[in-house]
Amino acid sequence: MPLRRSIISLGLGALLAISVASPSFAYGKENWQTTFAGTAVTPGGSSFGFWGWCTFGGGVTSGNNGDCEFAEYAHSGPQGSFTCHESMDITSWRIGSPPPTGLPGDFVINGTVTVTPSSLAGPCIAFFPGTAFMTGPNTFANVDSGIPAAAGHYNLTAAALGANIGEFQIQVTQLP
Repeated sequence: MPLRRSIISLGLGALLAISVASPSFAYGKENWQTTFAGTAVTPGGSSFGFWGWCTFGGGVTSGNNGDCEFAEYAHSGPQGSFTCHESMDITSWRIGSPPPTGLPGDFVINGTVTVTPSSLAGPCIAFFPGTAFMTGPNTFANVDSGIPAAAGHYNLTAAALGANIGEFQIQVTQLP
């Protein structure tokens, strides 16, 4: 009986060790993990911001799954004041062509979006991904996410928002 308990304990210990030593399994099929945040106060006094994360899976340069979760706000801007949350189910993605700035191409995404609260879907979607990319009530296509498709930390403050009015930071990690 003690030998049997020892073998079972060893087996459970080995199983636990394997599960702890394999953290990439926690991400499912994702190949890329990103986080981002941006805030700004414009010279006219309006402010906006966003923060969240996205994962991209199914391949290294293109794929068939992904997820984005982020919050955004705007105060006294052209869309009025709002705070909302977007949940994007990415059904396909690819890496777009690099811009002439020397940065890598961005993740270009297709999928569906759910906005909370749903009453703010209009201004929230206008902020991102933009109404021009909507192909149905909750469906979008060919949206340049603005997220560089190469591992690294990107401080795009001056390039995206103009000097001294805010910040725009992105972290991109390629998963093993």
